[in-house]
Amino acid sequence: MGQFKYTALDADNQAQDGVLEALDRESAAKRLMQQGLRPLNIRRQGGLGQGFDLRIRFRPERLNRADIEFFTNQIGLLLKSGLALDQALRVMKRHSHKPLFRRFVGDLEQKIKEGKSFSQALSDYPHFSPMYLNIVRAGEEGGILPAMLMKIAGYQAAFQELKQYVISASIYPLFLLGVGFLAIIILLTTILPRFEILFEGMGQQLPTHVVMLMATAKWIGRHPLLTLLLLAGPPLAAWRYLKSADGKRRMDRWVLRIPVLASFVRNLETTRIFRTIEVLVNNGVHLAAALKIGSGVAVNAEYRRLLNQATRALQEGRRIGERLSAEKLFPELATELLSIGEESGRVGEMCGRIADHFEKELKERIKRLTAMVEPIFILLIAVVAGYVVISMLSVILSINDIVG
Repeated sequence: MGQFKYTALDADNQAQDGVLEALDRESAAKRLMQQGLRPLNIRRQGGLGQGFDLRIRFRPERLNRADIEFFTNQIGLLLKSGLALDQALRVMKRHSHKPLFRRFVGDLEQKIKEGKSFSQALSDYPHFSPMYLNIVRAGEEGGILPAMLMKIAGYQAAFQELKQYVISASIYPLFLLGVGFLAIIILLTTILPRFEILFEGMGQQLPTHVVMLMATAKWIGRHPLLTLLLLAGPPLAAWRYLKSADGKRRMDRWVLRIPVLASFVRNLETTRIFRTIEVLVNNGVHLAAALKIGSGVAVNAEYRRLLNQATRALQEGRRIGERLSAEKLFPELATELLSIGEESGRVGEMCGRIADHFEKELKERIKRLTAMVEPIFILLIAVVAGYVVISMLSVILSINDIVG
């Protein structure tokens, strides 16, 4: 037995510190959970390990996207096969090989036994979005929870496919840029110093641009860490600023003024927002609530602001298609189709068509953008590397002419 100091959250999400005796950290965690506490930090007190960092963090809320997708698919299939919710959770816990996931499912099962609904139990975990919770709540109220979970699984799969498509399309251009940048650094720090030795003692006046190039290469070779700081510092500072509230707000406005980026952002936001509204409206969620949740899905603050205004317009009895078309953030085709859906009472269906159309257009834009970026990167790398090589060759040829 040993003493363990812990930090845990109680039922009101208030942090509590204390000390308890247990055989090991796992036993201590189980005792805390039996007491209704959620352990955040457990570490041994005293003993040989006192001088070492023996902390283990237990954070069931830190499930990744793949875990949530697996959970949604599995719970939907088990419920569809006829199992009760608590039975389905027990089956998942019994067959899971990941301790973190088993604790998460066990916590859910305990909450269900305590009388909470499924949506209420899921709301205790921050990685379940409002859209997810609203669809689950609609399924519970309508008695069609398995079907609603399968809808969520399809929604997650569609967005994951789109995300992977964007990432895959970006890998090669970024790799190309990285390799080219590395090649230029090697050229400046390894090849140029050898030419400098060759030019020493020639007694010839080198061109100014070659002298500057040689001085730059020498400085980089002598101060590699400072060079790295100068190169990485501005991007890191810009990234930190853009993560701030003011920087994010300015960036959201700025990207909408650049033609290529604006069209990309417009298609991406249109796809995300209208796909979310489609799934919610088609599963019994009121349009006003769907718009509010859709604003939370939007990444760009300008779209969130516009959707909040559209929600207020709907509550005042006005049509949202007219409000969304006023600021030209959404494509004209999208707002026109939405207006048609409002008039015909088929908002969910029209939102689905809008999302399908602009998702396809988004993929085409990504293809064109990557096809355009690749030759631009190659040209930039070739220009820089070519400038260095040609500068050196011109000096060598001029010396040969003098000697000859």
